[in-house]
Amino acid sequence: MAEESDLFRSVADVLIKEHGWDRAVQIATAVRAFVYDHPTPGPHRDDAANLYARLGWEQAALLASWFRDSRNWPQTTRRRTT
Repeated sequence: MAEESDLFRSVADVLIKEHGWDRAVQIATAVRAFVYDHPTPGPHRDDAANLYARLGWEQAALLASWFRDSRNWPQTTRRRTT
């Protein structure tokens, strides 16, 4: 079970290594649209559709959430709150 719960983190790592941070975020955002059942046209729709089909709803939702959590952002991307 622990392997399944860490799947989205592993996928996030692969996306970042393959595409860089910015494009990985764009793909994760497109996956999020599938999670909410509102996929939109765009340059990352096919990648997102494939990823969503492979992960399933729950893991895709966790992946999208991982990218939205600012604690996971690179230091240079984080916004200052102070």
